[in-house]
Amino acid sequence: MPSVIFGLLALALGLLGVTAWWWSVTEFLRGAVPVALLILGLVALASGVQSVRLPRSNKGTASDPDIDG
Repeated sequence: MPSVIFGLLALALGLLGVTAWWWSVTEFLRGAVPVALLILGLVALASGVQSVRLPRSNKGTASDPDIDG
């Protein structure tokens, strides 16, 4: 029950803060969104490079010649 009360209080204060300081919120988002996109782009690039560098293994497939059958 205390977590529900805390959640409702946080929502109310958050909505009050967003409406009272709307232009500050938009300025923050204008600065935070490009930084977040840069970080996400770097993570995606690193993931793509890693998947290209690591060879795929075909273990356990039906076309594997090591499987008896």
